[in-house]
Amino acid sequence: MNDIPLVSIIIPCYNYGKYVEEAISSAKNQTYQNVEIILVNDASTDPLTKNVLKKVEGDTSVTVIHHEVNKGLPAARNTAINTSSGKYILPLDADDTIESTIVEKTMKILEETTDVGFVSVGMRYFGDVNFVHVPPPINFYKLLYHNNVSVTSLFRKIAWEQVGGYNESLTEGYEDWEFWINLAKHGWRCSCVEEPLFNYRKHGNSMITESKKKHHYIYNQIKNIHRDLYLPTKLSQMKYQWRVTKMKEPRLKYSNKSFRFQDNYQSK
Repeated sequence: MNDIPLVSIIIPCYNYGKYVEEAISSAKNQTYQNVEIILVNDASTDPLTKNVLKKVEGDTSVTVIHHEVNKGLPAARNTAINTSSGKYILPLDADDTIESTIVEKTMKILEETTDVGFVSVGMRYFGDVNFVHVPPPINFYKLLYHNNVSVTSLFRKIAWEQVGGYNESLTEGYEDWEFWINLAKHGWRCSCVEEPLFNYRKHGNSMITESKKKHHYIYNQIKNIHRDLYLPTKLSQMKYQWRVTKMKEPRLKYSNKSFRFQDNYQSK
């Protein structure tokens, strides 16, 4: 398999022992076989998770890394990616699962379209709720206001390196949203496979539930990080450029959802 790209599936885990084996199983069950699985235990405290992770450590197909102290989700993802050897990275939270063709279908787009930096997918919600969501057409201007990119999206490791990884200060949520904005800010295009290839488990008060309660606070953090993008003149320029690009740019072979923003993004 030396002639085909390695894909790293990274799984951060904090006290999700009751779900993590299901996540790992879905990562193993890929039609695209050249994958590595890296799990980061972010200093879990509950006995069930500790016991499950001991079992997982005996699985030679999974690399397990332990944080001595809890560092938060973005730091756990960065730890896994720093350890990874893959050309492409697929983040998977420990309480979620993926369909067997997600790597095959998203990786093909990245291989054949060099300016696409990350590929989103449709989502199937399960658990407390059950429905399918396919994101609307994605563009950079709208992304600044709404995160329609799946948290489990395949991206280039070189793009992650370029933006400095996930922002580890965003420990209360939306770290993936800021990451997608940062990739787009550096000129990477996003595409989307219009199939529900990611299964998002809705259960109790998850991190995303808590993040929504603090939406305005965390969103303001993102706006402060990228304040140059939220200047009125910049927003107007981006909106205009998106409309022009949308009219002129052909759609991708594997998706009718893509965006590109051509600018140097330097503050003026």
